[in-house]
Amino acid sequence: MAERMVPNPRRERLRQLLVEAEDRSHEIRQAYQRAFAAMRAGKVWTGPTAAAWTTELEERHHRLGRLARRVVDAIEEELRRHPPLVTETEANAMRREMAGRL
Repeated sequence: MAERMVPNPRRERLRQLLVEAEDRSHEIRQAYQRAFAAMRAGKVWTGPTAAAWTTELEERHHRLGRLARRVVDAIEEELRRHPPLVTETEANAMRREMAGRL
């Protein structure tokens, strides 16, 4: 008799992590928008130092967004590696491992 198949708990945890990472990625992309827009408008601070600071802010903002996207991509890739269903024995072993009880 074949063992019963159940949802993969590791996959479910990865899905939860993906949702959280996507939410944080969105927050990161929005984090400096207001400051950056205010600086670009020239109404907050002007001059060569302000221009240099604004350029650096923009570069860091874009870099942070790219890094956040890489985290999301890595989680999606890992999610694809795990089957949606596993045997009940495998699921129990995964739950013990995720709980730190090998």
